[in-house]
Amino acid sequence: MDARGWRRVERALLGAAALVAVAGCAVPPAALRGGPFADIQPAQAARGATATEPVRWGGVIAEVRPQQDRTCFLVVGMPLDDSARPERVDEPAGRFLACAQGFFDPEVYAPDRLITVVGWLSGTSPEKVGDHEYEAPVVDAYTVYLWPHRPRYEYVWGPYPYWGWGPGVWVYSGPAWYPWGPYPYSYRPWIW
Repeated sequence: MDARGWRRVERALLGAAALVAVAGCAVPPAALRGGPFADIQPAQAARGATATEPVRWGGVIAEVRPQQDRTCFLVVGMPLDDSARPERVDEPAGRFLACAQGFFDPEVYAPDRLITVVGWLSGTSPEKVGDHEYEAPVVDAYTVYLWPHRPRYEYVWGPYPYWGWGPGVWVYSGPAWYPWGPYPYSYRPWIW
């Protein structure tokens, strides 16, 4: 191959690498963009830290409290990834109370769902978990984003022939309903 051919190959590889890099960038949903946001965590705000900019916090809903003209969410704070989605971790960032105008159905905004809110800090609220009392920072949220469920993947066992080489039992780590039919979220053993 001559020099021109190598340059074409080099350009094609650089273009492919740029495409992969751009495709890998996580972008928050439009409702959660903007900023700048205060670089403060719920635990810091509970100890009295203030912010001159809105906060963007997220986590797991622990409790939903509908009121007359607004709904409050007690949230176990979690760190956010590049797309502003909460990441489940064993060390939460602290609990906070997010209140937004309007009615949010507790059956939809149910406990253990992931949520991200954007809003202004407006003090603290005394809360209790069991016998433990603490001060939870309150966010007057103007954006409440409920994250959709991610599909669950389980291992499904199947006999050869399958994707791969050699006899034996192969493990497929895709959706549990493929390729034998709708067996959602279950193990499908095959004996032969």
